[in-house]
Amino acid sequence: MFIAFILLLLVASALFYYKNKKKLRASNSPIKLQQQRIQTMINSKRYWGFYIDCATEINCCEAALKLLKKPLPINCVPELPLDNCSKNRCPCKHVGLIQKRKLLYQRRKKTDRRNMIRFEEISDRRSNIDRRSNNWGWVQRRR
Repeated sequence: MFIAFILLLLVASALFYYKNKKKLRASNSPIKLQQQRIQTMINSKRYWGFYIDCATEINCCEAALKLLKKPLPINCVPELPLDNCSKNRCPCKHVGLIQKRKLLYQRRKKTDRRNMIRFEEISDRRSNIDRRSNNWGWVQRRR
């Protein structure tokens, strides 16, 4: 009786496995995993765009070679493999372009030094020495 129960349990688990095998493969397909990876990179707000990179240019198709290392804005990133990719296994991947611009509140790390200069005891910072001489020919026009 015990052996029949174990055998029935094994048959049921094998049926369950084979029935759900396609669902497991579809959810872990390279395209879907890549889309999830790109979406997490977009949501991190660390990148302003992407470029397509390939391990070796020999393995790249012609469509990928046209876009190879070309910066693409974050809203115009094509899915990989590209529509006209000629390779069975696409070796291309997206690489994020890191946002280098800083926010306004992050630009200055120290306090503004202009306050120190403007409110010192010396009222005029200029030397008041004129750099021009008075005998320039173009100053007065002779008739």
